[in-house]
Amino acid sequence: MDMRAFYAQLKQLTIQPCYLLEGEEEYTKLKALDDLRSALLPEGMAIMNETVLTDPAADVLIATAETLPMMADRRLVIVRDSAHLQGRVEREEGESAAPSADGDRLVSYVQRLPDTTCLVFVTRGRANGTRKLYKQLNKQGAVVTFSRLSRPELIRWVARDLQALGKRITGDAAEELLFTAGEDMNLLRQEIEKLAAFAGDRDAITVHDIHAIATSTTEYKVFDLADAVMTGNAEKAVTLMNGMIRDGEARLFLLALLQGQCRQLFLCKLLGPNARDAAVASALAVPPFVARKLLATSRRHMLSALIWSYEQCVDTEYRVKSGAQNEDGCLEMLVYQLLARFEQEARDA
Repeated sequence: MDMRAFYAQLKQLTIQPCYLLEGEEEYTKLKALDDLRSALLPEGMAIMNETVLTDPAADVLIATAETLPMMADRRLVIVRDSAHLQGRVEREEGESAAPSADGDRLVSYVQRLPDTTCLVFVTRGRANGTRKLYKQLNKQGAVVTFSRLSRPELIRWVARDLQALGKRITGDAAEELLFTAGEDMNLLRQEIEKLAAFAGDRDAITVHDIHAIATSTTEYKVFDLADAVMTGNAEKAVTLMNGMIRDGEARLFLLALLQGQCRQLFLCKLLGPNARDAAVASALAVPPFVARKLLATSRRHMLSALIWSYEQCVDTEYRVKSGAQNEDGCLEMLVYQLLARFEQEARDA
């Protein structure tokens, strides 16, 4: 089942004896576990009726699940990162039970769990769908997959979380937050709390607030770097570049991101002088406000200059990877070359 089906069951207090929570979106996965805990355990009883195990042997898991709850109807047993749901099972030499036998015992046990226990397996990322335990849990309808939210879903989630804090945000501002801070929901939650505190008595979160307080991802900083280079703002470009290198970012990684920005700019230019935001956003698979920025930058330059900048990025990457140029200093040399070209273009205009 997916997250919606899980919450539909939880809303009706239809709690299954066993679950496997898996998938790429860690924030919603852990939030679902918290909500399950709140629905299952009486307030104040969690400490006596919840046990968390990490990759336990079958004997330990079964003994824990068979323990009766105290002053509650059910006990919650959480099993994190079970090897029987991930890669190959490895046990220390000398243990009496073979890994396959251990797994078989769990497969048999999850089919006859006591009514007094809710057993929840939690994995980081996706579980291994070829394992016997996974197949059995899937057969029982116990697998809940938490996939990454789409961008529209993330925008709605940002708006709801800010609303819960007494704030509101427009769709464009929410898009700017995702572009600036990234789409990791754990990190976004931190940014939402920072923005709410920064806004103070104001109820609206603005783009200015985001630029003032949100922590920028490397991708966003490289977008800013490309914009600074294209507009001839050497001081800003060099400051951004040196800051990212000082923070430990690999030059080849930054080069690849800069190459991507240059490619988007010349492709945007190819769409023609009358291209609209929506057409650019659709063609390049970027948010509308990013399309507007790309259009504004590309219109200031000749197509030949934009193609040249992209080719310089490709050529630099090739020379570094082929051993013709050292990685140290490759990004700096490229940025200075681009700045010189666009400064010359500005003088010739």
